[in-house]
Amino acid sequence: MTAVVARELIELAHELVRAVQVHDTARLEELVADEFTLQGAAGQLDRSAFLEAAAGPYEISEFSYEEIDPDVYGNSAVVVSRYRQTGRLEGRDLAHRMHVTDVWVRRDGRWQIVRRHATIADG
Repeated sequence: MTAVVARELIELAHELVRAVQVHDTARLEELVADEFTLQGAAGQLDRSAFLEAAAGPYEISEFSYEEIDPDVYGNSAVVVSRYRQTGRLEGRDLAHRMHVTDVWVRRDGRWQIVRRHATIADG
């Protein structure tokens, strides 16, 4: 894996969260694959439910990746991270430190996220 591809995936992980943070649904439409699913602190969401939440009810006031490690396998990549956010979704507190695994695929020359799994980290 080249350092350039690793940096691209790290930047895309940040772009994904920033797009949610500012409710940039146009950018999310580009980044999120049709078959996307999220299993995390907010529950299980498919692409449609995720985009709906990102359009308004999902509020992220702060976030950071404490550690992020991409591994590329041809046109697929797995990005494992430790992530922290302060946020809310429909009245639920989503301020957590999490372990996150993202699966990205390269299609038509661009990366899209197909799966995110996040578990709340202890402490």
